[in-house]
Amino acid sequence: MAEKEYEYGKGVPMVVTPSMAAIESMIEDLRYRGQLIARNQKLESGVGSTGVIGFIIGFFIVMMMVLVPVLR
Repeated sequence: MAEKEYEYGKGVPMVVTPSMAAIESMIEDLRYRGQLIARNQKLESGVGSTGVIGFIIGFFIVMMMVLVPVLR
């Protein structure tokens, strides 16, 4: 078998253009997922910060609805 000889320095290398549709599709998917994660974290943060206050208010409302008719 004869080895193939390569000639260097001859011609201009061709650059293949990337498939932008696939890249843009991945970027949109990542952007959508990031927005979902951000929305979920905001909701969880809001519920976590006001959960105790809401529980206390709800507890007092229920106790008033139970005790007021009993005391009358």
